[in-house]
Amino acid sequence: MLPNDRSTEVGSAPITMRKVRPTHVQVEDSLYALLGKLRPGDKLPPEPALAREMGVSRATLREVMRSFEERGFLIRKHGVGTFVAPRIPALETGLEVLESIDSLASRKGLETKVTRLQIEERLATAEESAGLNLSDPVEVLRVSRTISIEDKPVAYLVDVIPTTFLSRNDLGEKFHGSVLDVFLERGDPMLSYARTDITAEGASSGLAGLLEVRKGTALMKMVSQLFSVDGDVVGFSVSYFVPGQFQFHVIRRIPRRGMENGVGR
Repeated sequence: MLPNDRSTEVGSAPITMRKVRPTHVQVEDSLYALLGKLRPGDKLPPEPALAREMGVSRATLREVMRSFEERGFLIRKHGVGTFVAPRIPALETGLEVLESIDSLASRKGLETKVTRLQIEERLATAEESAGLNLSDPVEVLRVSRTISIEDKPVAYLVDVIPTTFLSRNDLGEKFHGSVLDVFLERGDPMLSYARTDITAEGASSGLAGLLEVRKGTALMKMVSQLFSVDGDVVGFSVSYFVPGQFQFHVIRRIPRRGMENGVGR
């Protein structure tokens, strides 16, 4: 009997029921195989022909292709066709260490570009005050921007910092998108750690326009508090990442039995 088979017997004749993979998964595999044979910029066959070749409906194929487009594998040009997207290496990092997108890209030999940069100083909103662990609103520096690699938006970042820690003038003319790097270069305040909540959120109309994805595309959302060695929250940030452009991993420790009681083996 095969590992994925489920068999019952009627009399002496076995009846085997093979587990069938979902249609959309089969289409994804076929599309991956096709992209592996093509180069960036190559045009895919028309949807009707591709659907016939894969033996699926156009609706099923269209849904899978939309998923591939959202992940940055395909580019659709209305009235022209669908093309293989340029392959930007995914930025990979462990979540145990906090570092900027600029630093991650630099290790890959890639350059980041800051667009739609907005910098303002104003009173914190109620949400921002809560994120900064403040009961009363204070004057803050708010920095929002889109980060692109090879002219493709990969992230939208918003940082909110009390002006007692960082002001507009502190950013300087060479600001390249990372508030974290500004803090690290100055060495003041001394940073300790960041607490981050990670969720998925569908792109709103505004985010879809900023990141050049479809409305409703699942984005990775990180909401972070940056702490100083004195235990103060020196920054509150909300970041959105385009799927397929980042690979985050976590190294998880396996506890040894008895260690929680101070007993080792």
